[in-house]
Amino acid sequence: MDVRPKRFWILIGCTAVLPVLYVLVWVTGGTHNAWTHLFYLPIILAALAVNWQASLVIALASGILLSGWMIPRDTVAMVPQLASAWVIRLIMFAAVSLWTSAVVDYLRRRADKLYHETVELTRVQHAAVGALVDLAEMRDQQFTGYHSRRLGAYADVLCTYLQVDPALHRNIVDTIGLHDIGKVAIPDAVLMKPDKLEPHEWEAIKRHPVYGEQILDSICRHAQTTSEAVLSFLRTAREIVAAHHEKFDGSGYPKRLKGEEIPLSARIAAVCDVYDSLRSQRPYKKRYCHETAVQIICKGSGTHFDPEIVDAFLAVQDKFARIWDELGEESVAVETV
Repeated sequence: MDVRPKRFWILIGCTAVLPVLYVLVWVTGGTHNAWTHLFYLPIILAALAVNWQASLVIALASGILLSGWMIPRDTVAMVPQLASAWVIRLIMFAAVSLWTSAVVDYLRRRADKLYHETVELTRVQHAAVGALVDLAEMRDQQFTGYHSRRLGAYADVLCTYLQVDPALHRNIVDTIGLHDIGKVAIPDAVLMKPDKLEPHEWEAIKRHPVYGEQILDSICRHAQTTSEAVLSFLRTAREIVAAHHEKFDGSGYPKRLKGEEIPLSARIAAVCDVYDSLRSQRPYKKRYCHETAVQIICKGSGTHFDPEIVDAFLAVQDKFARIWDELGEESVAVETV
């Protein structure tokens, strides 16, 4: 956004107010009263909003308007000002202008430095999230492919349709790829098993949301941040990691949460994750076509999934299909039911 027009109009306003203040000082009796201090306002405003040159010009113009040439000390008795009085006032106006400008310039440079540091920290944050996602997928990369990227794209579509709060929307998109981070704690023999899992093995798999929650809790403890933006980011990540396998009817895991006890972020992640899992090939199954995946999700409305989110999914299902066509796995057979 170009701020130059805004600065121009602020400068015009500061200039236009000077004759108004001059008249106010005249009608209230002259430069012996306190109204002369109002001239500091346009001087300081110009320093804050425009630049030091504009502020200094306003300061010099103010000093001239309040000089002995332009206005007496007492407009009733027409008592003139001492030359030393208005010269000192002029010097004070200029000094305030330059001092304010110097402070503003220092604060702007500090703000720019902090902004660039924040940008760098944000990049590191996203890189760290990406590394965690890569860690979670590294062990079964041949099956997941662009899984995390697709989940982010699905979530973006659903959040847009549902008009989710912008901050939460961004957090869901950025953190949904972490949903299975807890699988790093699952033994390879269980995680990579191509056959049907034994009951005890399935119980081990069902622990991955708990492990993921513990990882996020550890990050929160070590971060020791007070930034609401960062805390919100971590909170959303934790919600998704801990609750993306909960079901709307309370039959999910690990805590058997029900309905709106399940965070919105996790309810959205559940639909995205199941759709992508149905479309993807796994060691124990071939992938399903889009139409079959849609049918399965519809059948889970009110039981597995939040009906409102399923309705949103149905409204944007074509976009889900396009995301899969763009980022999906290739050269795999399609299974229908």
